Amino acid sequence: MVTRNDNSPPPSPDKLPRHFQPERRDSSGLQIVALGGLGEIGMNMTCYRYADEIVVVDCGGQFPDFTWFGIDLVIPDMEYLLERREMLKALVVTHGHEDHIGAIPYFVREFKVPIYATRFTVELIKSKLEEHGLLGAVPIHLVEPGDVTAFEHFRFEFLRVSHSTCDAVGLAIETPLGLLVHTGDFRIDTAPGDGYSFDYGGFAELGRRGVLALLSDSTNVEREGFTKSEQEIGRELDNIFHRTKGRILITLFASSIPRIQEIMTLAERDGRRVHFSGRSLCNTTTIARRLGLLRFPDSLLIDEEELSHHSPESILILMTGSQGEPRSVLSRVAMNDHKRIRIQPGDTVIFSSRIIPGHERSVSNIMNHLAMRGAEIYNERTHTVHTSGHGHAGELATMLNLTQPKYFIPIHGEYRHLVLHARLAERSGVSPDRIIVARNGDLIQFDPEGGALVGRENTGQVYIDGKGVGDVGDAEIRERRKVGMTGMVVLALVLAKTDGSLVFGPQFISHGFTFEEGEAPLFDDARKLVIKVLDGMNLETKTDMDEVKEEIRLSLRRFFNRKLERKPVVLPIVIYM
Repeated sequence: MVTRNDNSPPPSPDKLPRHFQPERRDSSGLQIVALGGLGEIGMNMTCYRYADEIVVVDCGGQFPDFTWFGIDLVIPDMEYLLERREMLKALVVTHGHEDHIGAIPYFVREFKVPIYATRFTVELIKSKLEEHGLLGAVPIHLVEPGDVTAFEHFRFEFLRVSHSTCDAVGLAIETPLGLLVHTGDFRIDTAPGDGYSFDYGGFAELGRRGVLALLSDSTNVEREGFTKSEQEIGRELDNIFHRTKGRILITLFASSIPRIQEIMTLAERDGRRVHFSGRSLCNTTTIARRLGLLRFPDSLLIDEEELSHHSPESILILMTGSQGEPRSVLSRVAMNDHKRIRIQPGDTVIFSSRIIPGHERSVSNIMNHLAMRGAEIYNERTHTVHTSGHGHAGELATMLNLTQPKYFIPIHGEYRHLVLHARLAERSGVSPDRIIVARNGDLIQFDPEGGALVGRENTGQVYIDGKGVGDVGDAEIRERRKVGMTGMVVLALVLAKTDGSLVFGPQFISHGFTFEEGEAPLFDDARKLVIKVLDGMNLETKTDMDEVKEEIRLSLRRFFNRKLERKPVVLPIVIYM
């Protein structure tokens, strides 16, 4: 894989973190390095190493926002593992969200090591690998909360946590130097939708045993108090169902199985028939029903073709697209571009999900289009129709109090989240000199002297564009953004191979640069400029394609900037004949 890294230059000595002690670096001890998830939402991937053994926890991706033109997925750069391929023993997965499993197909292409995960997560991983033609490429082992998996230097124990999807677990990792706790994504729900409660006793027992370091989810540290329970969400949805006479359309994450179960129960009670729309939603609900995690009669479901045969008050549509993704079901419905689902006056649309940072503009645009078509809209800002799968500050403090760690390392969050979580840990009693705020690539080492940052490893991002993996980098993304912001001018001309004289052109085509009525005089002047530039070249330069292209490109850029104070992307096409 190609490194698309965000490695910043080494900080000056006066700005080094207090834990930075490179002289202590020793590869024979216990080391932790995150390849993703520190300083960002998504791409969660943490490597645990002791001596010559590495076990990776999670392997997630990140969905790009609208500024990452053409990119389908972003995954961690795995160069650190590629350089230590023979040390890698396994991948352990905490749960089945994309930011924890999205990069697994690309991981499996490189590393043939076993994967350990709970039942619902296993099925999601299998589905993803099958889509990539990789099912069966590596062994996948099923684990349950309470199970233990041992390697040469590591012993992993799986503890149940509450989250917005099924079968999520935290990890107790025994090492020769002490016990580590990796929470994964969690919240503490006393009334979870799936009936499986957070393992209070298990985490408290870890605290009694003595925890060397706690690595804990930081996503919602900015939110005070505690998350609302799924029961509260169910009551609010029940109220909306009772007062809604028309169709109900609900968009949510496809993996929110406990929420979907609550919705299906309400629909059955109110006599509404349900249609699932969206490939990922159909896939995950099929898996959940097969595993017994989602229960409702087949008679409750209807196909898309049957929607028009039922009265509005007897219809419920569940769909994907809660983040405003282009061409998602919800996006097409909002734009009146769906074959059979069209918004009607009296429809109610419920956004039963959180807006992922970076997607606010897209979601707002979808809501505006829905409102224009007469829909009544509910979302988490106006009504209690969603609760996060990530604990608020109160739950994060509870985790700290349960485990009583000697060291604390905040994970899973943007950098400000990590800092705020560090401050919360200090208020909860963790000594400030034992709180390590790290970035992706920071090498954390534990030895008999304690824990410290001892160096940096090469990390970054790899962009997935269609079937291309790593062939589009930061330079290409910048160029795409530039085209999107300033437009493009394409210039075509044909020159004689012998003396470089003009045979055809210059001919201009512009995209997103200037209005059609303003093009003629502008490009007449531009043609004159190109001819002048060509006339000023000597024979050697005229017959060198690269020289001709660059000279014309720079001249036109200066010309357009002088005329319009704009700097479009200029693409000269030169042909010799």
